[in-house]
Amino acid sequence: MPARRKKTAIGDVVKTVLWAFLLATIFVLITPTPERDTGINETEKTEFTPIYQKPKGNEAFLNYLQNQGYKITRNNLPTVIEVYKKQVDRDPNEVVQELAETAYRMTGKNVKVILQTWGGKYMAEHSPAQPKSKLLIK
Repeated sequence: MPARRKKTAIGDVVKTVLWAFLLATIFVLITPTPERDTGINETEKTEFTPIYQKPKGNEAFLNYLQNQGYKITRNNLPTVIEVYKKQVDRDPNEVVQELAETAYRMTGKNVKVILQTWGGKYMAEHSPAQPKSKLLIK
């Protein structure tokens, strides 16, 4: 004769689930918890603001000039700045005009840029209406 299958009563299943829930609740209650948050140490906090801060205005333009290899001989920003570079790669008129446009973009004001090279002094002031650059002294 085949073995009879025992029928499961719904009451037994409910009792088992309730006992498991009771045991899980007891384990959670008796587990020790720290009194303070141990995840972040107050002395080891990293400040992110200096990482994302960029120099603005005049400082950014001065950093740009120094990174490009220009020596600043006279600094009267935001009106006039005079820079020196022994030799430039392209036409000095184009270079000084580009510097004036960069100064206008970075500072937001019309800056007269004077570039001194072996070939002479070149001056430019960026104006959105009419850009100008000319040879001062040859």
